[in-house]
Amino acid sequence: MSFLRSILLNRSSFRLLSSEIPISNVAFATLIFRHYSQNKQKSIPPPRGSITTHKEFLEKIGRDCGSLADKFRDWDHLFTASSKEMKNVLELPTRQRRWILAWTQHYRDGIDPYNIPIRTKKKQKKK
Repeated sequence: MSFLRSILLNRSSFRLLSSEIPISNVAFATLIFRHYSQNKQKSIPPPRGSITTHKEFLEKIGRDCGSLADKFRDWDHLFTASSKEMKNVLELPTRQRRWILAWTQHYRDGIDPYNIPIRTKKKQKKK
């Protein structure tokens, strides 16, 4: 399988060797998608700085996410919950779900959370 995986990483090399390996383009895309989606596990970063609990994290990112803290069991659940789980099981609104997922990824990348206010359009003066 490792031989096949190394060949399938590049679509151009796949086309060159497609006569040797009887795999269609659809099967190629399916293999690549399954390989990357199944092997991707979300890491759980340790709490750092002034943030020690998942409730503090959700309050810190703002946009009324602090009120949703009781839906998550603990720190690990916050960082491992998928978008589908947040939608179907936890029943989070779309905007807050996307905001939480974005900030959990930023936190994994080393960016400490801070509140970013929602931009509002300036009212135009009437003539």
